[in-house]
Amino acid sequence: MSDFLEVEGKRCPDCGELKSASAFGQNKRMPDGLARYCKECFRKRSRASYRKRMAAAGKAVREPVDAPAGHKFCPACKETKTLDSFGNNRANKSGKADYCRPCHNRIMAEQRERKYGGGRNYQLKRRYGLDEADVERMVRDQMGVCAICFNAPPTHVDHDHATGEVRRVLCFNCNNGLGHFKDDPEWLTRAAEYLLGGRDATAPGGQPYRRGAHAPTRTYHLRGRYGMTAEDVDLLIERQGGVCAVCGLRPPEHVDHEHSTGWVRAALCSPCNTGLGQFRDRPEYLSRAAAYVRGEFYQPTQGELDWFHAPRYDDWAYESDLVRR
Repeated sequence: MSDFLEVEGKRCPDCGELKSASAFGQNKRMPDGLARYCKECFRKRSRASYRKRMAAAGKAVREPVDAPAGHKFCPACKETKTLDSFGNNRANKSGKADYCRPCHNRIMAEQRERKYGGGRNYQLKRRYGLDEADVERMVRDQMGVCAICFNAPPTHVDHDHATGEVRRVLCFNCNNGLGHFKDDPEWLTRAAEYLLGGRDATAPGGQPYRRGAHAPTRTYHLRGRYGMTAEDVDLLIERQGGVCAVCGLRPPEHVDHEHSTGWVRAALCSPCNTGLGQFRDRPEYLSRAAAYVRGEFYQPTQGELDWFHAPRYDDWAYESDLVRR
């Protein structure tokens, strides 16, 4: 049995005080199962040992600074701030980050610049294992245009959400549009067919509904915009079987119309309606997006790019050449 174990508890050889067993940590290698030193003395020894190792390595140790309750000292700006000025960090005993938010953001930006050459390089490396040079090379291979619409500068690296594999670089609209259609080539194909199918919504008299001027209040929204009533919309949704006219899965929430003529086409769910807008109501964009998701990448020639960029292709006043033919 240890010389320090007594009836009342155990004596710490550093402070010389007799303390209860709860004042000592556990150590299975000791005969009594308790640490040699009390917890307080053990912490002092650990701090002294740490400072000795840092000094040997030529590193300075940041000394803790006492702060009032509900406050914390930031060692970067040397200011004592309220706890809500610090981010959360579960790794710290306090549960708060070492630096206040402005200092933390500045230090992290400096580290990203030093290690990765900038914030964009850091995000590309973290998400896709690429750097800016890789992306620039991909953009050059795409002839400097979006891999789907061929009509906008590529700014977003697109990847397969199921496998994580990087596909191509897309413009904001096409990248966002794929997300609205859940990267599903069948939905994209149905959306293209929907746009090529012409208008379906007709009033009881047989005349098509048409978008009018914007109404000043929500009460007259349907009448002012589309010449429809709530009952007309309910009838339209009933004709569609109560589901979106594109995906056929979700309940329709929005009346969709052709932007060049104002004709009402059908009632769509929010993702499909927004997705059509992202692809600028262009059926050929949607068809190429469906092929793109299936892995069928098409490389246009310079002549085709010039044709796609021709003035007749106004994104919001568009009639497909397929329809005109």
